[in-house]
Amino acid sequence: MEWLKKMSLRTSLFLVIIVTFAIGNGLNQLVLHILRGLTDACMCGGSLPAILLNIGMSFVVPIIIAAMFYNIKLKAPLSQLSMGAKQIKENDLNFSINFSSKDELGQLCESFESMRAELLKSNRELWQQMEERKRLNVAFAHDLRNPVTVLKGSATILQKGLEQGNLTAENASESISLITQYSARIESYIQAMTSVQKLEELAFTPKEVDWLSLTKELKSSLSIIGSSTGKTIEFFISDENRQMNIDSYMVHNVAENLIDNTLRYSKNSVIVEMFCDNKKITISVTDDGSGFSPAILKKGAVPFLRDSNEPQGQNFGMGLYMCHLLCEKHGGNLTLKNHPNGAKVIATFRY
Repeated sequence: MEWLKKMSLRTSLFLVIIVTFAIGNGLNQLVLHILRGLTDACMCGGSLPAILLNIGMSFVVPIIIAAMFYNIKLKAPLSQLSMGAKQIKENDLNFSINFSSKDELGQLCESFESMRAELLKSNRELWQQMEERKRLNVAFAHDLRNPVTVLKGSATILQKGLEQGNLTAENASESISLITQYSARIESYIQAMTSVQKLEELAFTPKEVDWLSLTKELKSSLSIIGSSTGKTIEFFISDENRQMNIDSYMVHNVAENLIDNTLRYSKNSVIVEMFCDNKKITISVTDDGSGFSPAILKKGAVPFLRDSNEPQGQNFGMGLYMCHLLCEKHGGNLTLKNHPNGAKVIATFRY
């Protein structure tokens, strides 16, 4: 019956009607001929048995042929389509329509399969967009925390100075400068994050910066971030001044994320080293904690990777990934390692 499967529904249905009519009529004539021969009566065609048999053949033959037509042409594609509609209703697109035919139902099954594949593709793209937005939201919240800490710390210094009456012009100027600088950073960061669809689209915008001014600002902001922890931060900074074209936002962001991450795991103290040469800036942060877990050392800085020993809800696992991403955008890299007394992270930026 393969030849029937290859026919269109219109042609096959027309053919079935003709065949049904022909077979029914032929059987009727055959039965009448047999009855005439058995009874040897010329009018037996009008007898009750002949009439009943004629009516029976008129119903039985079409039913048998209709059943054959359904099983050959309709059953498989309708079953496939019904199964597919049920799966889609249950939000399950991990199936496929495997019916192949050249008739209208075959074409409908192909269209249904194409629709399913497009829906699956769209769902995956939507899921990817949701994941990217999740990463953006987490990074946004994570990276706003340090600038807000600096703003609050600077405001606290000004308030204490006023209350104690020992506020000098130099101290006030430094705190106000940090407040102005970090307010502008927050504003530009909000603009940047609302204009991108994923973290990798963050723009690299280098400007000419003075090394000593950069390190002075970093030392002030990092000290404020660590002031509420009760832990000691020791700085080692090269004092050879030079001009360089860098994206200071990225350098600040990486340094702040590293110090924030390190303070969370250190026991008592943190060492920050900042050096530069003619090609790159190096910032390393060393703590006296328990060091990185084997999983983090193996996988490196990837999104949402958290230390297995860290309580749930303490960290989203985005800090080191953001540092890694920004270092790469600046032509550098991020290196994680353990030393005998803790962990060390080295960030480099090329300019």
